[in-house]
Amino acid sequence: MEDETKNLISLIALLLSSLGYSYVSATYMTKGLTRVLFLLPTFYLLAIFPWYFTSSLVRGVLSFFITWIASFKLLLFCFYKGPLLASRNFLEFVAVAIFPLKIQENTHPSSPVMVARYELVTLFNKPYLATSLQDFWGRRWNRLSSNILRQTIYDPTQNVLVGFVGAGKARVLAMVTTLVISGVMHELMFYYISCGTRPTWEVTWFFVLQGISMAFEGALKYLARVKGWTPVHPTVSNVLTLAFVSSTFSWFLVLPVWRSGRNDCGFRPKILPFREYIDHSKPFQLL
Repeated sequence: MEDETKNLISLIALLLSSLGYSYVSATYMTKGLTRVLFLLPTFYLLAIFPWYFTSSLVRGVLSFFITWIASFKLLLFCFYKGPLLASRNFLEFVAVAIFPLKIQENTHPSSPVMVARYELVTLFNKPYLATSLQDFWGRRWNRLSSNILRQTIYDPTQNVLVGFVGAGKARVLAMVTTLVISGVMHELMFYYISCGTRPTWEVTWFFVLQGISMAFEGALKYLARVKGWTPVHPTVSNVLTLAFVSSTFSWFLVLPVWRSGRNDCGFRPKILPFREYIDHSKPFQLL
């Protein structure tokens, strides 16, 4: 127990040190690819961080908040975008990078001084009321990842493509691309949860299917408007949306985890060097 506590403290210190390096480096490096290159050690640490914990649940949570969300926030920060820009000191930088927080700057009515207000990001906005796939994924389900993906994938992709294929096609292609990247990141999370079991890519295909279905849904809505068809009742749309999402979720996401049957990877959360503490009898594959 004492060794595990020391290892946990060492891991937290290493994480804070890497974020400190990122925070300080940003003041000396120009935004863009130069800053990304200098932050590669931090991105690497965030990628391997969950492997130091044996619990599948803990690794799943850390892979989402640390490996995925924090990395994408840092990526935005490299290009002088995203929520980390509102950080006025290192403690705020760490808090916003790791936790689902945002800082809202509000000017007091009687004073020009800016007052920072911390606010938890709303993860879910009543997804059971969704009346379409676009409503479910775009406005109601996991708002944290949706916002990050919009800033890092959707907006840049749409801006690049709009001059080549037009606004309408650019939106569709950007949406599908975003869902594909989301699928890859979820596949990575399941890779951590299943102790490094070789990916089946079912998780990725789930999000690819959602993206294609959303494009098809949008095309149907456009056709309905052109033809003057009577809109589907919201209750029917709600039932159909939830039925599609839940059935595909069960098939592509629940079954892979169920088949893996892994709750513990069997190696201890030692600090460094990493490879010395891996139980090679388990199907762990970092590379």
